[in-house]
Amino acid sequence: MLCFFGFSFSRAANDLLAHRFALTGALGPLWGEDLYSLAMLAAFLVCAVLARKIAPLYRRASIVRGAAGLAIAAAVLALASPIAGAASSALLMLSIAAGGVGGALFILLWAEFHSTLGPLRIVLYVSGAFLFGSTGAWLLQDLDPVRSTLVLVILPLASVWCLRQSFARVAPMDLPRSVWGRYEFPWKLIAVLGVYELAYGVWEASPSFAWEAYAIGGIGVALAVFALACFCSKRFDFAYVYRTPFALMVCGLAMAPLTATLGEFASDLGVSAGYALMFLVLTFLMCDLSHRYGVSVLVLCGMQELTAAFRLLGHQVPTAMSHGALPAFVDDSFVSMALTIAVAVASIALLFGKELPGKWGASFFGVGTMAAESEEHGLLAQRCAALCEAHNLSPREREVFELLAQGKRPSAIERELVIANGTLKSHTRRIYQKLGIHSKKELLAMVAADEPADAQA
Repeated sequence: MLCFFGFSFSRAANDLLAHRFALTGALGPLWGEDLYSLAMLAAFLVCAVLARKIAPLYRRASIVRGAAGLAIAAAVLALASPIAGAASSALLMLSIAAGGVGGALFILLWAEFHSTLGPLRIVLYVSGAFLFGSTGAWLLQDLDPVRSTLVLVILPLASVWCLRQSFARVAPMDLPRSVWGRYEFPWKLIAVLGVYELAYGVWEASPSFAWEAYAIGGIGVALAVFALACFCSKRFDFAYVYRTPFALMVCGLAMAPLTATLGEFASDLGVSAGYALMFLVLTFLMCDLSHRYGVSVLVLCGMQELTAAFRLLGHQVPTAMSHGALPAFVDDSFVSMALTIAVAVASIALLFGKELPGKWGASFFGVGTMAAESEEHGLLAQRCAALCEAHNLSPREREVFELLAQGKRPSAIERELVIANGTLKSHTRRIYQKLGIHSKKELLAMVAADEPADAQA
């Protein structure tokens, strides 16, 4: 529960700061939030570039304390800036910079923790944190400046405490690695998220955009995924979650010409929900890839977060239209149609492309693996994937097989996959039958003897 609430605290603090900066009149609509996002992007970029030198972050006490200190400084400086006279603008810029860097570090620190979990726990903890963090920020966003600042001081401290307690409970073999081999980065996933970010950015900057739609859409999809993970994980195919953002986003964009009949809120809600769910799903995927292949989330999640640059770019489209900087035929209907086509093409390329089964996803969603080389953890994942494919193991059997191949004890597998001992025995028995073996010793020997398809070629 500590890790669940710890990330919720961090999410709430980030959302509250973004909301406060978005309302900064001196900078104009969205500019305060955009500058805050730029500060976060700079921090994500630095961490991704330096990942092999600084990962894992949680082991660096100065970075953990620095994340909390920057978040607290941002809250205090934001409170002081309106009464600072001539120094008001400088304090506000410092507040935005400190908040952005601190927020980015918190996101990466918690991503490192989530990369120690199995797929189901990743979905539970991340979706739950998005749900309760966003709901808390929504309920607290109208506090007066003093009370809001007090909340923004408490939340980072509570998050850091929960982070330390959470890592203390992780088994040593599951902790984030400081070294990893070569890997194939899932660029197609990132490119598709960039298209969604652009579409949402254009929509968000529209003068008629309903801000409540984003909060309700984000909270709604997080609640739906969290409920499915809690109550339906044994019966629900999570591959459907992976494909749902496309439908939500396209429906929202396509509804734009019908706003006179359906209302603008319905369109805004569809676009917001599609964007939020796509971001949430890719967070699951990146954490799962890191867990299975040992690649640092500073690279995977850091590059994912950098796609926010496309959202900031999208913010400029309505402004350019209002100032006549774009051709006359580029009106609201044209933009809506163009965005709908872009999202549809990108999503179809992702979901139905020939490369999808081999490179662009995670086993939990039934969409393949990511190649990894030159490092024991990555090679083991490759060998397991090849054997699972050759012997037609189900997605759940693949998870159990990979954990058995890693040498984990039954009790550890039960905790990681949130299953009973009888269920584990049932999965193990079916795995042995499909592989034609009779013991874990034979399974380990089979994995050790197997070689990746690329090596055999």
